[in-house]
Amino acid sequence: MWMPHALSRLLLLALLAWIAAYPARAEEAGEADDPLTRAWAAWTSGDTEAALAATEEAVEARADEAYPWVLRAFLLSKSGLKADAADAYAKARAIDPQDPLVLDNHGAVLRARGRTDEARGAFTQALELRPGYADAQNNLGAVLERLGRQDEAEAAYRIAAETDPEHATAHNNLGAIALKRGRVDEARKSFKRASELDPSLGAPVLNLLIYGGSDIAPGEIFDRLQAAASAVGAPAGVRARALAALAGRATRAKDFAEARRLYLEALALTPEDSALLNNLAVAEDQLGLDRDAMLHLEAALQLRPFSLVARNNMGIVHVHRGQYNLARDVFTELLDQDANFHRAHYNLGIVHAAEGRLDDALRSFQNAARLAPQDADVRYNLGLLRRRMGGSEAEERRAYEQA
Repeated sequence: MWMPHALSRLLLLALLAWIAAYPARAEEAGEADDPLTRAWAAWTSGDTEAALAATEEAVEARADEAYPWVLRAFLLSKSGLKADAADAYAKARAIDPQDPLVLDNHGAVLRARGRTDEARGAFTQALELRPGYADAQNNLGAVLERLGRQDEAEAAYRIAAETDPEHATAHNNLGAIALKRGRVDEARKSFKRASELDPSLGAPVLNLLIYGGSDIAPGEIFDRLQAAASAVGAPAGVRARALAALAGRATRAKDFAEARRLYLEALALTPEDSALLNNLAVAEDQLGLDRDAMLHLEAALQLRPFSLVARNNMGIVHVHRGQYNLARDVFTELLDQDANFHRAHYNLGIVHAAEGRLDDALRSFQNAARLAPQDADVRYNLGLLRRRMGGSEAEERRAYEQA
């Protein structure tokens, strides 16, 4: 049975930064003894319990005003209490249904709770009220991507970046979706632009490290992430990101056991992070822990059913298990969802080649090469396959040189 030299490298998910807009300043609410002012002071000093207690006092005293509910919802969300935050934002919307910031933030927590259609409605309404609202446009793109509507998602990210050229997360998300579609150079440019606009934003910096193009010393990057994680009031998600950064570094060093340990620590802080589950599965697959890898990919897909990367990685685990029929089904379904996902074409070619269906493998590799001409794995295996099918040694050598 013919198998290629480089079976396939599992893709580390390019993390999408999610925007939850900062609420209006608490000082606007009143004097220093106002519970909202006390709530904000307690939050910034790291006393989460006192901050939430003060917002509870505020909403009881001023239940007919939207802002107390907004601040309470914001602090609940930052504390990881997404369900309570969603309820608080719903109360704010009932009082003031025309506030785009409230709609955007409510959409963010709805999306975090898996209520995707409701989140899309909130972002759409926010954009109807404020057409140039880049945060809502970016968040709408993330929802569309979760729904598998890749073209619309990319268009939404692009509108956000054009509306606000300094919107770092929109540039990062453009990079992530370009990378998923095989446009590696374009992705690097977007990641670089995002990291320049907001050096404290971890996702684009990590993406640059993973996919190349970073001119920032790795030590400085990790120092930045650690500083963000240790800041007053840093939520669990920020601390988890720092651990994930260290896990990514271990993965690149091929220390998969250490990467697995760090990803598990990060997941203990943010157990519903589908990206961490996906990346943990990558490390486990490399360690030969295919059962664990499959379980974690299934968990990732329960959280994000339309994640192309997690589903692609599930197909790769099937390949490593020798379950070619299951792998073929996965990659075929992926291409039905997004015909431009070049890695699915490539991996389908791997399956065809392993089954001896060389003509089908050639077509799949050619499709992958057309979509991502700079993918070295594709170039290498395309040359190897052509030689296997009777091509010349010179043609094979050129493919290796290109790779």
